[in-house]
Amino acid sequence: MAGLSGCMGGGGGTTVSILTWTGYDGVNDQIEEALEDVTLDVSVADGSANMFSTVNAGGGEEYDIVIPNNEYVPRFIDADLAAPVDMDVMTNFDALYPTFQSAAEGQFADSGDVYGVPVQFGWYAYGYDSSVLPEDHEHSYEVLFSEEIEGVDLTGSITLYDGYYKSIMATGLALGYTEAFEGDTVSFTDEQLTTIEETLTEFKPNLLGFIHDEETLTQDYQNGNIIVSFANRSTHVGIMNDYDPLEFSQPAEEELTWFEGAIVTAGSENKEAAFQVLNEYISPETGAALSENRNIMNTSQDAMDNIETESLQIEPGVLEGMIPFKPAERDEAWIEMFERVKNA
Repeated sequence: MAGLSGCMGGGGGTTVSILTWTGYDGVNDQIEEALEDVTLDVSVADGSANMFSTVNAGGGEEYDIVIPNNEYVPRFIDADLAAPVDMDVMTNFDALYPTFQSAAEGQFADSGDVYGVPVQFGWYAYGYDSSVLPEDHEHSYEVLFSEEIEGVDLTGSITLYDGYYKSIMATGLALGYTEAFEGDTVSFTDEQLTTIEETLTEFKPNLLGFIHDEETLTQDYQNGNIIVSFANRSTHVGIMNDYDPLEFSQPAEEELTWFEGAIVTAGSENKEAAFQVLNEYISPETGAALSENRNIMNTSQDAMDNIETESLQIEPGVLEGMIPFKPAERDEAWIEMFERVKNA
């Protein structure tokens, strides 16, 4: 199938076929040992949109489990492509952080049933060079649109994420438009969208650029080109491995959190085994191994308690008040706006 690459597991009995991100196959052996009669067949898709289109085109009978980002799970539900979660099998669900239990029971629910299981997560905020910008500066998204902080000239030393969705939302938070995030979609008013576009366009000359690639960001930090960068926490964790002075902020405003929401397809003939596999992904042992293999946090507090990797540790209470990614109410308008900003 175009855009997919298979990775077979070993074992016997029921084969559970999974369409997901890179790195999940790293715990195949561990899961197959825990579930003696299950074999895993893991395929990697090029993004959540690819996962949805594949299943929507009939792949729901080919794949038992699909793991897109959380904002895509409602699309699977609306298209009748997801099976209700079997909570009798998902014994580790109660160990999820309250933030993700609430997200599953809200964003992943329909008519009283839950259709998705949060598995791994991260969030977007800004990283900064602590050898240049003091750690005790006032942490806020406003830093991303400032020419100077604590006497430090930031002109030409800030990067925003090269993607319309994240950069527009970050700008909205910097402008205080938190009410736009309260519903099932992110719904900025016309006036707010105009102000967001003006803010990005006017500040663009002060940016180094729109960048999200970890390798490029790492090189620019090492070369002294960047002081502040807005990107995924996991991206910044990767940069920290090569650039010690990098720190990750905890802004006063709400952070934007993403998480991978696993569904068992409505067309699966192996639903019980599939939910057993999902239960393993958030178990204390396998969940911890999955996170350390992928360098991404687990939605299970029990799994996180088993992780020793320092860069994956999170501060108590950091998840409180986080805003889960949600679909943009007017996606095409956002895309067109971002193109105008980049071409200005």
